[in-house]
Amino acid sequence: MGTRADNLDGSCREVLTGRHAGRWRVQFTFVEDTGVRRRISKLFPTKTEGKAYLQQLRKGERSHEARRLRQPTLGEWFDWLAENDWPETLSEVTIAQRRGRFRNYVLAHFGKSPLSKIDPLTVRAYYRRLRESGVSDSVVQSIKSDLVRAFNQAVTPYQRVPMTVANPFRLPLQAPRPRSAVALTPDEVREALGRPGLNDSQRALLGLFLLAGLRLGEAMAITRGQILFEHARIVVDRSVKVAYGGKQTLGPPKNDKTRNAVMCRRLAAILEAHVEGMKPEELLWRCASENKPRMKKRFYAFWSEAAAKAGLPKDMRPHDCRLTHINIVEKHMPEVSQTTLKEHVGHAATGVTEANYTRPLTSSQEILRRELDRVFKSANRG
Repeated sequence: MGTRADNLDGSCREVLTGRHAGRWRVQFTFVEDTGVRRRISKLFPTKTEGKAYLQQLRKGERSHEARRLRQPTLGEWFDWLAENDWPETLSEVTIAQRRGRFRNYVLAHFGKSPLSKIDPLTVRAYYRRLRESGVSDSVVQSIKSDLVRAFNQAVTPYQRVPMTVANPFRLPLQAPRPRSAVALTPDEVREALGRPGLNDSQRALLGLFLLAGLRLGEAMAITRGQILFEHARIVVDRSVKVAYGGKQTLGPPKNDKTRNAVMCRRLAAILEAHVEGMKPEELLWRCASENKPRMKKRFYAFWSEAAAKAGLPKDMRPHDCRLTHINIVEKHMPEVSQTTLKEHVGHAATGVTEANYTRPLTSSQEILRRELDRVFKSANRG
């Protein structure tokens, strides 16, 4: 009888010693949908009741109830969400980041703990140990956010934890010190782009960031064919995606929104000097050996060298250039509507349609181009 429970047949045996002596223990093993084997162990005052319950389990009448009532561990629940819930709303990169943080920081501490058995006092000590071990405040905040979301989903909508159980991970933490973004004035932009130490390639990169507001991944993926000098615009329809672990792929821009970025005369003159002789499919900044985007680490080193030669602040990042561009348009170009600006930089906006390769500038985009020319006071292209 000792192995019958593990053979999916179950067992009903009298307890001979201890405080439960004289009662009857039913044991039964079932296999979850995930393939994991689970054992039920339940006591009954009489053999008749125990046998009746075991018979129901063998017929499958109680197995579903047992599965529903059994509470998963935090590790099991996190894996289930990552495989069955999050893919509906989150990108693969975001899911991989969450799973990576859980594997590296949480699994050893709470992975085998049933959800309702996790003690807030233990969680408080866990957060403290993370900080003491050198984990940054921002990473600790990300870990907390992951765990709070996962536990909340166990309460509702999936009801794996009673609603009366408080979320043990929702504890106040010291907020990480926010990084101060860097935004340049128009005069500082003009001075940076005019530095004689920049070569054509470096000046073109800074021009796309500061004068067109492109994102880093969009600049990494841009080709000669996307730059339409005859229409004074740049078609932004692709971007380099960096997955968790560093793998790079090509895909549409953020939020899958392609767009037309306005190209002022100053930027056109800068780009013309760099792209002369390039084929339409050729990347503006390719790998040394083939026409593929450089790896992000190498591209960022290229950016850092250009930023240093241009005299940009040491702590300035590519996204600060985008912030600079948007800030200048908002503060110095009152004629440009918010809708036009959103379309230009690729922010979410109602009614934005996919970019195409033949439509000339709209009248609103012409206002933006004219305002860019006015602020940066560039001469016409020769």
